[in-house]
Amino acid sequence: MNTMHDAPNVGLVLSGGGARGAYEVGVLRYLRERIPFATPFNVITGTSVGAINGAYIAATCDRPRAQARMLQRVWMEMTIDSVYGMSWRQLRKLPTILFGQDLPKTPHGGRVGGLVDTSALEALVRKRIPWRGITENIHRGHLGAFACTATEMATGISTVFMQNAAGARGRWPHGPNEMIVPTSITAAHTLASAAIPLLFPAIRVGDQFYLDGALRQNTPLRPAMRLGANRLLVVGLSRHETTQVRRQRQRMRAEYSYPNTFFLLGKMLNALMLDKVETDLQRIEQTNILIDAGEAEFGLDFGTRLASAMNRPPYRKIQTCMIHPSEDLGKIAWELVRSGRLDRYTGFFAKLIRRSVASDNNFEDGESDLASYMLFDGEYIRRCIDLGYADAEARRVELMQLFDR
Repeated sequence: MNTMHDAPNVGLVLSGGGARGAYEVGVLRYLRERIPFATPFNVITGTSVGAINGAYIAATCDRPRAQARMLQRVWMEMTIDSVYGMSWRQLRKLPTILFGQDLPKTPHGGRVGGLVDTSALEALVRKRIPWRGITENIHRGHLGAFACTATEMATGISTVFMQNAAGARGRWPHGPNEMIVPTSITAAHTLASAAIPLLFPAIRVGDQFYLDGALRQNTPLRPAMRLGANRLLVVGLSRHETTQVRRQRQRMRAEYSYPNTFFLLGKMLNALMLDKVETDLQRIEQTNILIDAGEAEFGLDFGTRLASAMNRPPYRKIQTCMIHPSEDLGKIAWELVRSGRLDRYTGFFAKLIRRSVASDNNFEDGESDLASYMLFDGEYIRRCIDLGYADAEARRVELMQLFDR
């Protein structure tokens, strides 16, 4: 039996980002196809679409060679019209959704609000992910823990739903805006994690309703570390740029696009989906430097002694590898929409995406943040997967070191 006992304690951290989540599939495909000694992940954490991808990986980690191809097939079944179900009946509900005067207090189906009919997406998540596999893989030792992050609607608290073999949270530092819930992860937990406010309905889990975990924690590094991972593969969904270059480019584009409504919607999604992952990685690196210096000065038990004095879990060095798009996914989406790719779709949101790109006539070579999050189209999904595969290949040495025993 392929167990985790002799393997590095590697955690997989998956971000939120709507249709951009196809990029994560490409990274996983490369890992499974080109690094054969890569073990199943001991810990998996995800937010929003990363929670859905993570649940699939957790449920199939006993079949590592096949899981990436299987997940890719699930992604290729998605279309704009199926993910974003919309009708005039839905549009007529908009005042109720915005002002909530007639929303039922005990809604049927465990969800409330939402401009979009997500029935097709929910059916795909519930049927195509073998949910019992998460518990079975944890029980058999193929997986140490799985966690997904959602936001409690009533309080705004970031809630980490966590499942591991012990069924307990262990020594998890208490935070004022974070709550840990040991539970058996189901489709409801991941759908709640992916419930974009206003657009998707809030999902009931237990006696509370939950929304997109990206509101407070889009890239859940800390849950992975607290669940025992000492090596992290982090997959981001935004192109890495220096702060100065990014700001210069954004200001130049805003000069021509602002106050275009679609431009503002894209920036709102960016603000929702892209968190301070680079800051977290810098903090990890600073802690590693501190531990190295402390061990050199005071001995190899420095991290344990320091943690004991502060009544915290032991400080450990964390090895990280972050992979993120080398190309702007907004630019890829913009090019595909401009090519007429969406003309075959008839739904409201396909028209919205086409109009958002058509309104951007000031650039020969443009980008669309809004389209990059919403473009559940086969060609865009394929290009994101291919880019993830290529970017992982460019980091082959780091990936091999991450899984090196």
